[in-house]
Amino acid sequence: MQKYSITAVMGFALLILTATPAAAQGRGGAQPRKPKPTVGAWWYKGDPQPPSPHPDLTGVWFGGSMNDIGKDVLPGEQLILTPYAAERYKKVDHSKDPNAQCLPPGPTRMVARAHPTMIVERPDVVAILSESEHIYRLIYTDGRSHPPDAKDYPAWFGYSVGKWEGDTLVVDTIGFDDTSFLSLEGSRHSTELHIVERWRLVADGKWLEKRWLVDDPRALKAPFTFTRYHEKLPANTHRPSETCLDFEGWRNWVAIHNDAVQFFDAKRAEAAKALAEKKNAKTSPEQ
Repeated sequence: MQKYSITAVMGFALLILTATPAAAQGRGGAQPRKPKPTVGAWWYKGDPQPPSPHPDLTGVWFGGSMNDIGKDVLPGEQLILTPYAAERYKKVDHSKDPNAQCLPPGPTRMVARAHPTMIVERPDVVAILSESEHIYRLIYTDGRSHPPDAKDYPAWFGYSVGKWEGDTLVVDTIGFDDTSFLSLEGSRHSTELHIVERWRLVADGKWLEKRWLVDDPRALKAPFTFTRYHEKLPANTHRPSETCLDFEGWRNWVAIHNDAVQFFDAKRAEAAKALAEKKNAKTSPEQ
C-alpha cells in the first residue's frame, strides 16, 4: 500500500481549499454563480456564516488526553451495548482492526491517543489533517444542513456540518458507515451513529477543548460523553514525516490497544464480582 507523508496529505487538502475560489471566478473576474440545490446533491444553502468574533482554530495541535485531571477516560468505559452491538463485539476480529490495515481508525478512536493534528479554517469549511493516520476530515460551515440522502452514502467520518455559537464551534455528524470500531477494545457502531462535538479554546487559546456526545440508538442503550484537550504547538514547529504503522508506530499502537483491552476486562471483572456478591447477599440465609 502506498504511504504518504503528512506533508503530501496537507498539500493535497490545502490545494483543494485554496483552489476552489480561484477556479470559480473564471476568466475576466466573472462572479461565480451559486449552484442550484438538486435532489441528492450537496444542498448548498447560500453564503458562509457571516463574520463574527469567533476565534480562529487554525494551527497545529497535539494531544488527545484529559490533561486537566490527569486521567484519560477512553471511549468505551461508558458504553452500554444493545444486544445487536454486543453480538457484533463477540465476533470482532482484531486482525481486521482498521488501524492494522492503515485505514481510518474511526471517529472516536481518532482522538484516543496523542498525535499532531493540523486545523485549517476557512469561512465555509474547517479541515482537520491528521499526521499519524494520514487522513483528513472536512466540516462544512457554509450554512448548509445535512443532505437528506447523507445516510444513503455512508462514509468513514460521516457528513459533518458546523456552526458557531459564540466562541464554540458545534459540529453535527451523521451518515457513518459501520466499518470502524467505536472503542479501542473493538466495540462496534451502526450506521445510526450520531455525534455532536463542541470545540472551544481554553487557557487563553493555548488549549483546544473538544466535548463529544455520542449516540447510536441501534448499538448503544444510552449515549456517552467524553472530553479531549489539545495543546497548540508553536507556528514554526517542525514535525518529521511518518509512515502509516511503521515498526515504531505499530509497537506503540499494540501497546495502547493491549492496555485498553486489559483496562476494560478489569472493569468488567469488577462489575461481575460486585454483581455476584450482591446476588449472594440476597440469597444467603440471615445470620
